[in-house]
Amino acid sequence: MDSLADLDSETIERLGKQGGFLLGTYHAELAKDPASRATESSRSNVIALWHTIKLIYGKAVARDLFLLSRNRRQPSN
Repeated sequence: MDSLADLDSETIERLGKQGGFLLGTYHAELAKDPASRATESSRSNVIALWHTIKLIYGKAVARDLFLLSRNRRQPSN
């Protein structure tokens, strides 16, 4: 696949929300304690999702979904 246009809107929405949630969780943990196990775990979850999307849908779609997720993540308190 070459772009998000190749995916249906439901898939884009679901992956965007999942990515946004994982990025938001990572940023919240990073703000609390950059060296904690929770921060490492959250970072690993973000990386695992990105690699999985890249493997299934291709690098271009993974990049576009990452950008979409970054824009959708919940701001940390």
